[in-house]
Amino acid sequence: MNKETVTRFKFFWAHQDREQEAWLRAMAQQGLYLENVTPLCVWTFRRGAPRDLVYRVDFGQADDGFSQLMEDAGWKLATTCTGWYYWCTPATQGREPEIFTDRASKIQKFQRLLLMLVCSAVPAFMLLITTDKGSLASKLSTFSLVLISSIYLVYFLVLAYTVLRLLLRIREERAPESA
Repeated sequence: MNKETVTRFKFFWAHQDREQEAWLRAMAQQGLYLENVTPLCVWTFRRGAPRDLVYRVDFGQADDGFSQLMEDAGWKLATTCTGWYYWCTPATQGREPEIFTDRASKIQKFQRLLLMLVCSAVPAFMLLITTDKGSLASKLSTFSLVLISSIYLVYFLVLAYTVLRLLLRIREERAPESA
């Protein structure tokens, strides 16, 4: 491993954008700046002098106009990963700038993510309902059937949990602010 970089494994659920942002800021305050993240939750950081950088996580806004808007507003794209965009900018006097200044934009971020999750689940669901289970059961061992069934069960449980948590985040964003 390169002494200039540090690798960490850290898992976040799709609805945990605030937790990711806080963790990335804490890493920057320790002198570790996000350089890359993989779909398997392996985070690579570049070493440097500690700074107070604010990170913001967005999903699915890949057009050049949005990127240019972000850069014009002082944000730098740290990295991307399977539709996720990690933006950073220095904190000014301890303040944390936002990339979403209204609730509707935050809600749209979670709606884009929900749409992607549902669309990506359609092929697995179609395969499940169109497969001839009797024929499959006669061709596979009990172990194979249990393994395939377990994989499908875990996949759909994780999908259901993620969709539910994203719907709750949308509901939270729609709720009126407390005085």
